Amino acid sequence: MITGLAFKNILGNGWRSLINVVILSIVLTGMIWMQGIYDGWGRLARRQMQEWEFGSGHFVQKDYDKYDSFTWDDSQAEIPSSLQQLIKDDKAVPILYSSGVLYPQGRMTPVLVKGIPAGQTVLSIPSAELKETDTTSGFVPALIGSQMAKSSRLQEGDIVTLRWKDVNGVYNAADLIIARVIATPVPTVDVSQVWIDFDRLNEARALENNATILVFKNKPESTDLGADWRYVSTDEAMAGTDAMINAKRAGGYVLFTLLLFLSMIAIFDTQILAIFKRRKEIGTLIALGLTKQQIIRLFTLEGILYMIMGTIFTGTVGLPFFYYFATKGYPIPQEMTGYNIAGMSEAIQCYYSPGMVTTTVLIVLAVTAFASWLPTARIARMKATDALLGKV
Repeated sequence: MITGLAFKNILGNGWRSLINVVILSIVLTGMIWMQGIYDGWGRLARRQMQEWEFGSGHFVQKDYDKYDSFTWDDSQAEIPSSLQQLIKDDKAVPILYSSGVLYPQGRMTPVLVKGIPAGQTVLSIPSAELKETDTTSGFVPALIGSQMAKSSRLQEGDIVTLRWKDVNGVYNAADLIIARVIATPVPTVDVSQVWIDFDRLNEARALENNATILVFKNKPESTDLGADWRYVSTDEAMAGTDAMINAKRAGGYVLFTLLLFLSMIAIFDTQILAIFKRRKEIGTLIALGLTKQQIIRLFTLEGILYMIMGTIFTGTVGLPFFYYFATKGYPIPQEMTGYNIAGMSEAIQCYYSPGMVTTTVLIVLAVTAFASWLPTARIARMKATDALLGKV
């Protein structure tokens, strides 16, 4: 009976009820959409970094610290013999790191030189360009990213000098030819980095078959390659990017709170007005035998029905909106693409997980129920005779 009465009261409110439903729908749509952007950004960044940087898992030399450039020249070890067949089958790829200095047009630019086998397909790096087609020129083919090309003012076909230090502490230099400028969405593959052939870098550094990291196409069966190597899972490799996205998400919670506050105010004002205008109705219901607790449940249920109707409205009217951003994606503003953050180079396709949608709906439902229940404290103090007479 209370449910039917609450539903009739909502229909009787007319435009006020419609406005509340629309407000709740806008709040729900905004919260789901924004969280879908953050979740989609995280999925896009993870996919891009797996394709371009660390595959399905990788090992790093035990002394390597990506935040300490002083470790780069000493962070190499011989590739375990157990991985040789995987490398031949193109299911794993070794990469050797070395610090260096590039001299474009006489300017000095510190870089990280990375050696990768020419022709590998584990990562999306077009390393086939590193094969030397003209051995008489004496130039070493090299790849750089678009951001690196912009900062160093280099382009395809340019000749530039690179200086490095081998394991014996001896400095040497060679002339590189920029074989290709690659457009990569991952800044850690681009910014201040130069890619050359793996064997060529081993030779230049007076090493043989040494690597700094070992990237696997599929998740390795064993995470133990000996004392010289440490396994880094995908989650560990993504920890920094995930933390940054979560920090951005936390900033979005401020907007969520404002949206929830607006929806709460709308429901609260509606219930306050309803209690004021429906004093005689409340008195009649109490006189007919309804307890004050049942009246409170009636008003609270009305607020919950607003939320249910808002959810249905969101699911019908907002579905094309969600579908568009899930398929076409959210285009990143041009000024943000230069932030050197993974996942910022292409449109972010929103991802709406069932858990996220359910949690968001339950949070808004709880806030709506609270906002509907809060003003009903007046009913508990109301006398039936005063209500029937229309007294405040």
